[in-house]
Amino acid sequence: MANLKEKILQALKYNKQVDMVLDDLSISQENLLKNYSNPAIKQKDKNKILKKFNTLKNIEKSIYCFNKLSENDYSQDAEEEKENVETVVLKGGISYNKYVWHFENSEDTCDICKSLDGQEFDFYDEVPQRPHPNCKCTVEIIEETNSNDNSETYTIENDNITKVPSESQNPRTSAPQSTSKTPHPNPVLKVPQQTQPQKWIKPCNGPIVGHYGEPRSTHVHNGIDIAVPIGTPIKAVADGKVYYAGANDPNGYGKYVIITHTQNGKIVTSEYGHLSSWNVQAGQSIKQGQIIAKSGNTGHSQGPHLHITIREGAYKGIPVNPNKYFNY
Repeated sequence: MANLKEKILQALKYNKQVDMVLDDLSISQENLLKNYSNPAIKQKDKNKILKKFNTLKNIEKSIYCFNKLSENDYSQDAEEEKENVETVVLKGGISYNKYVWHFENSEDTCDICKSLDGQEFDFYDEVPQRPHPNCKCTVEIIEETNSNDNSETYTIENDNITKVPSESQNPRTSAPQSTSKTPHPNPVLKVPQQTQPQKWIKPCNGPIVGHYGEPRSTHVHNGIDIAVPIGTPIKAVADGKVYYAGANDPNGYGKYVIITHTQNGKIVTSEYGHLSSWNVQAGQSIKQGQIIAKSGNTGHSQGPHLHITIREGAYKGIPVNPNKYFNY
């Protein structure tokens, strides 16, 4: 990815190979998420990774808009989007920061650690994990002097810089791969009864890149978006029963799973979207924490993440802030 900046500028200049650039941006975002979860990288540097991830998502969205405007002969609007992207890219949005491996010379140091000492990786490459459990080696992020990546500090809990684009705006919409029927609008639900309210858990861990209630171009966001690498295990937030698992989604969530729960005697529904795969089926009873699927980038999605919606009521119930049931 060392020439990502050049690829973007060339694609904008000649309006060619835009799809290839969008693919490169998606790969870069995926690798940044993997690096974010790498224990060898310190928290202060993870903040830089999160900012870079958000910047790439903005660039990807603008390039997609530029491409669509050009295709539909909106020349003036396309030129404005092009100028926006060029400004961000040239001001350091695509920089060549490096990851540098540092090994700690101790009794736990192995030959792999020693061989990696001082090795550099491009900021958009996937950095190796620590080679053994007791390894104390670290990875340092070396920034360019002209990069503005260190101008602000970001945290997982309160990051709200990038708003994930609307599910109706996606540069690479996955084709449906149906294995089961579309959910019926008036289902007859049979859900397990609970005598005591169960404390819900998070479906996965990752930075929030889309918040409940955010205004989107065509709607208000009805859930939260959690940025995680493709293939991340997704857990059931509470005991329940699978209402639907498949890919026939009318709302752009791609492959998704719906689970019904009971909370204080009432039905509550959890929906998990943009999955890469699922391993449960309709009618199956689910225990809290059980792996129900793996995260992905399917449907109307502009980068790997999990979308989760919590509804009070059955399928198509009223969406509520997920933090009412678990805290992020």
